[in-house]
Amino acid sequence: MNIPLTGIFIEGDYQFNVILTISLGLVFGAIFFYVLSNIFNGLKKDIIFNQFAIKSLAYFTILNLIVGPVLYILIHYVIMQKDNYRDIHNLILHIIFGIVALFLTYIFKQGAQVQQENELTI
Repeated sequence: MNIPLTGIFIEGDYQFNVILTISLGLVFGAIFFYVLSNIFNGLKKDIIFNQFAIKSLAYFTILNLIVGPVLYILIHYVIMQKDNYRDIHNLILHIIFGIVALFLTYIFKQGAQVQQENELTI
C-alpha cells in the first residue's frame, strides 16, 4: 500500500488463516449484533412477553452457548494453531451471555404463559 505524499510503501503479510479468522469474527459479530437488535426490537413492542422476543432470546442463547465456543475452538486450535489461553476471557464472556440469555428465555416463556392465561380469564 502506497501512502501518498510520504513516499512510504507498506507491505502486508496476508496469510489465509489470518484472513479467515478475521472474516469468521466479523460474520459472528454481525450475527451477534443482529440477533441482539432483534431482542431489543421485540422488547419495544406493546406486549413485552411476545413470541418474537422469546425466539430472539433463544437464538441469542444458541449463538453464545454453542456457536461462540465452537468458533473459539475452531479459530484458536484448528486455524491459528495456538496453544495458549491468553484470550479465554472472550469465551467466558460468551458463556456468561448465553447463561443469562437462557434464564431470560425461560422467564419470558413463563411470562408469556401467564399473560396468555390472564387474557383467557378476562
